[in-house]
Amino acid sequence: MSKEFEEISIIDHLDELRKRILISCLFIAIFSVISYIKSAELTALLKGPLEMSGDIDLVFLTPLEGFLTKLKVAVFGGIVVSSPIIFLQTLLFISPAMYKKEKIIVFSCLPFIVALFFSGIYFCFAFILPTTLNYLMSFGNEHMVPMLSVGKYFSFVIGLTVAMGSVFELPMIMLLLSKFGILNYKTLAKKRKYAILVIVIITAIITPTPDAFTLLAVALPLTLLFEISLGLMYVYSKITGIKKTNDEN
Repeated sequence: MSKEFEEISIIDHLDELRKRILISCLFIAIFSVISYIKSAELTALLKGPLEMSGDIDLVFLTPLEGFLTKLKVAVFGGIVVSSPIIFLQTLLFISPAMYKKEKIIVFSCLPFIVALFFSGIYFCFAFILPTTLNYLMSFGNEHMVPMLSVGKYFSFVIGLTVAMGSVFELPMIMLLLSKFGILNYKTLAKKRKYAILVIVIITAIITPTPDAFTLLAVALPLTLLFEISLGLMYVYSKITGIKKTNDEN
């Protein structure tokens, strides 16, 4: 822990937290207003994966549901567009607890953190949502005609999209924890089966619906990301091991 962090009082720490939250909320509010103005285009974009399952209309069942859904979609757009600012403010808040070299490492990873988040969103829209929705809609027949509520549908899409964007941060999180000595590659590799169990549990928590297909659709990419993360940690451990040996010689 850096000396700078030790010198910050609890009050100063809370003030810093409030400042970072206010800045993040300001940008979210600004981009949410813009998203609300462009809500027709954003709504069409979010409905896109459903159209691959056939001509299914979205309806709202209460007078307020349409407005609240439009507001929800706007806030979602605001959060997604503001995500680079949110990530930056988060790093700025925790940076006093780091040494100078650690700050350089963490802030240099910011572009990769943002890129991974948007990659998760793209992967969700390109693969997870169309596949999951097509499978779930296939249960319809002449006795069960799908009629989806806009509120429930967009909650499902937004929840799954944010979840996938978040879990795509796994490689960067594991690599940084390895760099700071919090995670060890060998220990994690030996406990792989327990890690996969934790992944399944986390997937069950973050997915907006409890059905087995959605759980599997999210758990498989997350498991693959975990294996990629282990590979990155292995390469990093080898590079640092070679560097340490050269320094000793």
